Amino acid sequence: MPDFPHLNLKRKLRGAYHFTGIPIEKKIDPITLGHLGNRQTHGDQLNLGAASISSEYAAFLEERKQNGLPDAFSEEILPVFLKVDPRDFDIEALKGFGIEIVSEEENGFIIGANADKFSSLAKKIQDFIDKKGRSKDQAAKLWEIIQGSQWRADYILSEELRERYPAGIADNEMLVVDISIACYVKMPERPQRILFESEEDYEAAKSKYEERNKDNPQQAVYRNRKVADTDEQYQRKLDRWQGNIDILEEQRDEIASARQAYVTDFIVNKHKGELLSSFIDMEDSFGFRAKLSGEALKDFLRGYAYVFEIAESDQIFVNEQIEELPEDQDIEILPPAENAPTFCVIDSGIREEHILLAPAMLSQYSKNYVPNEDTTADEVSDGGHGTKVAGAILYGNDVPEQGTHQLPCFIVNARVLDSGCCLPESLYPPELMETILDDFDGIRFFNMSIASTVPHRLIHMSTWAAKLDSLIHQRKVLFILAAGNLRSASYHATKLGIREHLEAGRNYPQYLLQPSARLANPAQSMLGLTVGSVCAADFEDQDRRSFGQKGYISSFSRCGPGLWQAIKPDVVEYGGDFLREVNGINITPHNDVAIKVVKSGGSRTGFSVGTSFAAPKVAHIVAHLAQEFPTESTLFYKALVIQSARLPEHVFYQPNVNVLRAFGYGIPDLNRALNNNPYRITFIAEGKVAAHQANLYSVKIPPELSRAGTNYDILLEVTLTYTAEPRRTRRKLKSYFSSWLSWESSKLGENFDVFSNRVLKDMEEPEAEENQEEDVNNIKWIISTSPNYGQVKQYKRQDSPTQKDWSVIKSNMLGEEISFAVVGHKGWDKDTSTELPFALSISFEILAKETEIYNLIEIANQVEVEEAVAVRF
Repeated sequence: MPDFPHLNLKRKLRGAYHFTGIPIEKKIDPITLGHLGNRQTHGDQLNLGAASISSEYAAFLEERKQNGLPDAFSEEILPVFLKVDPRDFDIEALKGFGIEIVSEEENGFIIGANADKFSSLAKKIQDFIDKKGRSKDQAAKLWEIIQGSQWRADYILSEELRERYPAGIADNEMLVVDISIACYVKMPERPQRILFESEEDYEAAKSKYEERNKDNPQQAVYRNRKVADTDEQYQRKLDRWQGNIDILEEQRDEIASARQAYVTDFIVNKHKGELLSSFIDMEDSFGFRAKLSGEALKDFLRGYAYVFEIAESDQIFVNEQIEELPEDQDIEILPPAENAPTFCVIDSGIREEHILLAPAMLSQYSKNYVPNEDTTADEVSDGGHGTKVAGAILYGNDVPEQGTHQLPCFIVNARVLDSGCCLPESLYPPELMETILDDFDGIRFFNMSIASTVPHRLIHMSTWAAKLDSLIHQRKVLFILAAGNLRSASYHATKLGIREHLEAGRNYPQYLLQPSARLANPAQSMLGLTVGSVCAADFEDQDRRSFGQKGYISSFSRCGPGLWQAIKPDVVEYGGDFLREVNGINITPHNDVAIKVVKSGGSRTGFSVGTSFAAPKVAHIVAHLAQEFPTESTLFYKALVIQSARLPEHVFYQPNVNVLRAFGYGIPDLNRALNNNPYRITFIAEGKVAAHQANLYSVKIPPELSRAGTNYDILLEVTLTYTAEPRRTRRKLKSYFSSWLSWESSKLGENFDVFSNRVLKDMEEPEAEENQEEDVNNIKWIISTSPNYGQVKQYKRQDSPTQKDWSVIKSNMLGEEISFAVVGHKGWDKDTSTELPFALSISFEILAKETEIYNLIEIANQVEVEEAVAVRF
């Protein structure tokens, strides 16, 4: 039992917000206003765009016919590329225009498909010109129908394929590509219960609505009913809704099956290619790996309306040099405790009989996934790879040479990299992840220190990363991922290594902020715990010096942010560094700046570098947490790891955007994750919350800290972690997840009642705060909820599902209590009753250690009776 254990944070109130239908006032974009003022011209332009697409597609089909290509595409289904008002157009409304959404791109661009010869679109345009019908103004927000076909390559192909298309891809060249196909069906909203239980409630809402719309008579008609639904009435609504959902889900499955049959026929039968994987379903799309000719790829890209991503298969190659250490036999390794957790190492195999690893290995469960190599051993040269990873999970930063040591966890071995440390192209990573979790069902912890050799794409989550997110949510597991490495030299025009950056005049650490140093797929996974690397030591002699000092970003560590400005990597750990010439650009490894690792073959330990070995050091912390708290959720462990993380001292007090891109939330600490001390106290809570709901908490501040005259610097840290179901064809976190969560804090001096009323009232408008002026009483968070509030101006903490923030506050400003809320928001899931799991951690620490605070705060916070409220506006 720790001397200063984490305390359970008791929920004080569970609130629900019931929205009464009062609209939010929005400013109309000048472009949309211009279209409203010139309906005929805009309508004519849209009609011209549709006619041009039809004629261009007919010409494409005729060209195929002349070239002798097999009959493959319907004349009825046309690819469409649109631009809509990005601020005030619900893209779901495109269904009424006869457009199926294939994928949402940046800046209002939409890839779509039309299957009714633009008849629905023509009617919408005519209604717009004639000012006719309820949706007479909608077409003003459809800004443009893009002509031509170049957009297909620009938005669907990966960077490498796009650079080669079309002339650089020979018709007879065989390519292995990962393809993503949309199969989205819009679902109806879950019915909301009618709200008003009294005439007074109804009249108040009606008056507020009519006052807001007094200058717009056509909208100032309030239609909400006066009487609340009975239980029977509401249940009938739910039954009808569920029946519709069942029908639409069946339709969606039929659409997916039909499109899977189509692409199979196109690739295998019509173009004599090969499917290398099964179809991996992702709710609104499916992905697969195929081998096909250049001619087939170009034909498929031009003609198939439902494809939204084609990327070269991920090239995964990991190879770090290693130096050996002499062995010392005076060592005893004890097996883990019987109830210790188990980690699955997804890597190149493991030397399971190694003296430092054998007591932890559950060899009876080892499994090889590499075709044509019937072994689970680590056969990678230079000391292996998976063996080093397993050693870092077991020993963290302290690989022993002598003495007695008990291991914190068991290890199972999933071998996916071949003897050359490459992932065979026949293994499709999303499918492989699903297979591994099926084979190792019941294991909750996975370390995967492998990643693509190229940066992740920027618009949509990759199928690999999205599948990880889905598995993490559905199976309640934790994946610890490496951020990926820049190679010391790549000798490649587009996949730049460190040497290539130096030759181009980009110095350390600035080159790490270049696009080529972006996180490697699948490190951008929203729900994985992504780990970058920092230098473990520094070195300098007459000829060479290390790139960074201890605690500075490693010269090879790929940087964030993640997709849609998410904070990534989540944390960093010690992964070593390289040396460079003082007067040149040659790069070399050196034991003095590398990290100690367990190795296979020859001596049992040595030195190496890489994010591959930083990531399992975080797994080492997780293993100790799971051993100490064996019944808690993976979100609980993840929250405590993030909560324990701290930026290195040289950037702690003055962080900026580039600091967060490199370090994430900082370096985690085993002691802080497990325990507190007299000067630090941590509260933690787990729970579930749905959209339009909030769980509220309060921490009382003892008068010894808050009274006038005290002037201690208190570090307040808050971490929220949650999971949700993803989908791929949309962009931004709020459309990627089924629902999403955020946390809010009270203002300084704000009591719980005022705070709870404010939070429950404002939760339906989560973005409204971003445009408000900052209140002087707000806590000065480092990141905050608005890019205009925090010390780091360009980020919002709610853009990540792992949300940490911190602030240093004078103790006499804390007041009698500080309150917090975990707030649920609507995502793509139409069933807003679905609850998301979360873990919330809150810590107070007196930085200069002038007085002890653990006991004071513990005594001040006793269990209170929880309230449940529903707030109506």
